[in-house]
Amino acid sequence: MNWQIILAISVVTYSISVLLQRVLLKNDKSDPIAYSIVFQLLTGILIGIYAMLSGFSTPSLFPLIPNLILMTILYGAGNVFIFSALKIIDASEFTILFASRAMITIIGAIIFLKESFSVQQALGTLLIISSVVLVSWKKQRLAFNKGFVFSSLAALSFGLAFTNDAFVLNNFDVPSYLTIAFIAPALAVWAIYPRSTMRMKPLLEKRTLWKLALLGFFYAISAITIFLAYQIGRNASQIAPLSQTATIITVLLSIIFLKEKTGLLNKLLGAIISFIGVILIK
Repeated sequence: MNWQIILAISVVTYSISVLLQRVLLKNDKSDPIAYSIVFQLLTGILIGIYAMLSGFSTPSLFPLIPNLILMTILYGAGNVFIFSALKIIDASEFTILFASRAMITIIGAIIFLKESFSVQQALGTLLIISSVVLVSWKKQRLAFNKGFVFSSLAALSFGLAFTNDAFVLNNFDVPSYLTIAFIAPALAVWAIYPRSTMRMKPLLEKRTLWKLALLGFFYAISAITIFLAYQIGRNASQIAPLSQTATIITVLLSIIFLKEKTGLLNKLLGAIISFIGVILIK
């Protein structure tokens, strides 16, 4: 199976997880940090079960300690920045700013992973990011405030984290690494915010826990397949912008299943622009 098909599975399952989150947890008022910790731990456990069944294995960790520490810091801080941003700005504005993480990953892949990136691929990347902006735009301008800063820091953290992950996965089994990559940052955030423990109780109730497990299942598939795609293609600079099409797929699924037709013309135009961008990047 080629990397494009595996990446497509990742994009679709991620879009499904976002859609399910909007439907299943629509009226959920859980503390965002507590939610992040529980969700990451649950997803990490699900991936860990798969890793155990397929043969959990790790290389010599000593040479990778700096990268593992960096992974924990970047994902832990990135999640905190995300929640801090979403408390201040709209989800649409955050989506636009967070899309810039693709550019961070591309720059990181070129510098640290020595990947090549053509003018055609750069044009495709700009088209995909433009499509994300088009379908998410709801305001006349982006305000430079704390929300802008937190969103940009989140994009920087996740963009660099993907590059770091790509480097580590040159020596690591994907499910085994992702088990650590989900659980370690969650524990780090938990250690920084110990008071969130008391706010986890509603999330552990049976009615909510099964919803989180379902979301975690699809998110786990998405995470595993995106890194499997990288292990086959060795092309983080292509995968990063292509993964942004998940925003467009989510919007289209929302039109079909949730009947969300506001700004329909922009959404359809965004899908067309994104499709052209995908063709250029491939």
